[in-house]
Amino acid sequence: MTTVTKTILIVDDDLTAITLMRAALQKAGFAVSTAVDGADGLRQFRDKPSDMVMLDVDMPGLSGYDVCAALRLEAGPLLPIVMVTGFDDFRSVDAAYVAGATDFIAKPINWTLLGHRVRYLLRGYQAVLDLRTAEARNTALLAALPDLLFELDIEGRYVQYHPPRSDLPTAPVENCIGKTIEEVLSPEAARVCRTAMQEAYETGASIGKQLELQLPVGTAWVELSVSRSVNSGQAPHFIILARDVTDSRAAADQIRRLAYYDQLTGLPNREHFRSRVAGALEHAGTNKRQLALLCIDLDKFKRINDTLGHSVGDDLLRMTALRLRKAVRRGDLAERAMPGGSGDADLSRLGGDEFMFLMPDIDAPEQAGIVATRILSSIMQPILLARHEVMVTPSIGIAIYPTDGADFETLFKSADLAMYFAKRQGPGTFAFFSSSMNANALKRLTMEGKLSRAIAGDELSLRFQPQFDLGTGLIVGMEALLRWTNAELGQVPPLDFIPVAEETGMILPIGEWVLRAACKQARAWNDEGFSVLRMAVNVSALQLAQRGFPGLVATVLRDSGLPAAKLELEITESVVMTNEDWTRQVLGELKAIGVQISIDDFGTGYSSLGRLREFPIDRLKIDGSFIRRVQNNGEDRVIAATIIAMAKTLKLEVVAEGVEDLAQLLFLQEEHCTLVQGFFLSPPLTAAESGQLLRRLARDFDGSRTQRLMRVRG
Repeated sequence: MTTVTKTILIVDDDLTAITLMRAALQKAGFAVSTAVDGADGLRQFRDKPSDMVMLDVDMPGLSGYDVCAALRLEAGPLLPIVMVTGFDDFRSVDAAYVAGATDFIAKPINWTLLGHRVRYLLRGYQAVLDLRTAEARNTALLAALPDLLFELDIEGRYVQYHPPRSDLPTAPVENCIGKTIEEVLSPEAARVCRTAMQEAYETGASIGKQLELQLPVGTAWVELSVSRSVNSGQAPHFIILARDVTDSRAAADQIRRLAYYDQLTGLPNREHFRSRVAGALEHAGTNKRQLALLCIDLDKFKRINDTLGHSVGDDLLRMTALRLRKAVRRGDLAERAMPGGSGDADLSRLGGDEFMFLMPDIDAPEQAGIVATRILSSIMQPILLARHEVMVTPSIGIAIYPTDGADFETLFKSADLAMYFAKRQGPGTFAFFSSSMNANALKRLTMEGKLSRAIAGDELSLRFQPQFDLGTGLIVGMEALLRWTNAELGQVPPLDFIPVAEETGMILPIGEWVLRAACKQARAWNDEGFSVLRMAVNVSALQLAQRGFPGLVATVLRDSGLPAAKLELEITESVVMTNEDWTRQVLGELKAIGVQISIDDFGTGYSSLGRLREFPIDRLKIDGSFIRRVQNNGEDRVIAATIIAMAKTLKLEVVAEGVEDLAQLLFLQEEHCTLVQGFFLSPPLTAAESGQLLRRLARDFDGSRTQRLMRVRG
C-alpha cells in the first residue's frame, strides 16, 4: 500500500529558524516548503495547499496572526495551523487561538520532538477528516433510506428517530422522542416490538418481525428489523428499521394464489387439494376413520362451451363453484373438517369442468351418498347464461378410504372411474366405486387407443339401410351406418364405440370420414341413374356444436359432387331441444346450403310437434320402440298414429324405423306413413349389396307396392 507524504509549509522571516525546522521535519519524513513572510506564505498556499502550516508570529508586514486568520477563512476550520512564538505568556496563546490556530509551539524549539509533535497533530487532523467523511456518508445513507429508523433504550423509550423517505405513515418526531413505544404504538404493535427487543437482547442477533397497523386509509403491514447496540459502560440500546411491506405481502399472496388456487373459481387447485387430502389421509389412518372423495363432472359441458362461447363456459364454471360451496356448507356432515381444515379447502377445481370434494372423518359411506344427492340437487337448477336458460346435469363418482385406495392417486383414480360409470348410467346420477369398474375401464381404454387409429388403419366402413316409399314400394333413401372392424377386437358394436368416440371428441374426425364416404357413394349411385336416391347421415351433438360445421358440409358436397338436395342430415330430438337457439341457427345455415334435415328418434325427447315446427326440418323418424309395440300395445299404437297424422298436417314426411314384421308394415300402410325402414324389409347392406338391390328393384318395377316390398325380402 502506497503511503502519501504529508506536506508542511513553514512561514518565518528568520532563515536560521527555517533551516533548522526544515531539517528536523524532513528527517521525520515530511515534505517541506518555506516562505519568508506572510504574504509569500499566503501566495504559496493558494498555489499549492499544504497539509499543515507552521507560522512565526512576529514577521514584518503580515503577522502570523493575520496569515492564520486569512488561511482559516480560505481553507476552512480543519486545516492544522501551528503558531511558533517566542512568547510564552497567556496573552500570546489566546491571540493565537483567537486567530484560528490549531496549536502553538514555544521557542526555543525541541528539534528532537518536533517531528513527533507534528505527526501527532496530523494524525488528529486525519481522524477528524475521517469522522467528517463517515458522518457525511451516514447522513447520505439516512437521507436515501426509505425505511423508518429509530433507536430505543432498554426501557423502550425513543432516543433517536429518523423518518423514512417513503409513504410509510409515521408519527412526527416530536411525538416520539422521550416517549415509550407503548405511548406511540398500538398495544399489539408495541407487544410485537417488545418481543423482538427481548429476542435481540438474548441472542445478540438481528430479529425480524411483521406487524399489522390499522390506518385511517386502511391496513398496512410493517416489517421490523431489531438489532442490539452495546456501548461500553452503558445499558444496551436497540436500532430498529421499519419497512412498509404491504405491497410485497400482497404480491406474495397473489403468487400463492396463483400457485395454489384456481384463478377462475377461487377454489384450491389440484396441488393444493392433493396436500389437503394427504393430511386428511394421515389423520384418518391414525384414528382408524373413513373418508370419501367425490369426483364431480358436468355432463356435456364442452358442447355448451363450444356453442355459447368460452366466456359463457367460464360463467357456468363460476356458478357451479358457487353452488358447490353452498351445497357442501349447508348442514351437518359437509361442514365437518379435520383440525386445520377450512371451508373451501375441501373443494377443488382440478381443471376443465371437473371438481372434487373431500369428506374427511365420516362414519359410513352412505353419508357420502347423502352429500352427493345434495350436490346434484343444487347444481341441477336452471342457469341463465347470456340470455339462454341452461340446465346442467353433473355426474358424481365416489371413492372411500381405505376400501378404494390408501393414497391420493389411487382414490382419485377410483372416484374418476366411478364418475365415468355414473355418466354412463345417465345424466344427474352418482355411483360408488367397485372393483369391477377397473376391468371395464381397461376395456374402454383399450378401445380408445385402437379407435384413435381406426381411420388411418382403414378399419371403418359403411353399411346402408334402405328407406322405402310406401306409396311406390321403391327405395328412395339410404341411411349410412358406421361399422368398425379391428384385428384384435373384431366387430365392435356401434353402441360400444360411438359413446367412446363422442366422449373423447374422436367423433369429429370420424364423423367427417362418414360424411365424405357417404356422399361419395351417393354420388356414384346418382351417376348410375338412381337420381331419386337420398343419402341420410347421422350427425352427433358434438358435430353440430362444432363451429364451422355448415362450412364443412358445403366443402364435402363440393368435393364429392353430390347435389345438396340428395344429402339428409339426421339429428336426434334431444340434441335439437337442448340448445334451441344455437340449433335453429345452425339448421338455418344448413338449409341455406340446400341439404335436407330429419329429426331422429322422435317421441323420446319430450318435445312437441308445435315446437319442432319452428325449425327448418323436412321429416320425422318415429323411434323404433313405438313401432315394435304397435300390434300389442294400444297406447304406442295411438302415439304412432297421432305422430303420423300431425306430421302430415305440418307437411312433414314421416319415416318409421325399426319395422320388423308384416303386421307393423300393414299398420303403417293403413296410417298412410310416408317412408319405412327396418330389418323386415332389409338389414344394413354393404355398398355392393345395396347396388344389387337397387338394380333388381329397378328391373322389377311392376306389381303392387306391397308385392314389391315383399319381393325385396326374397
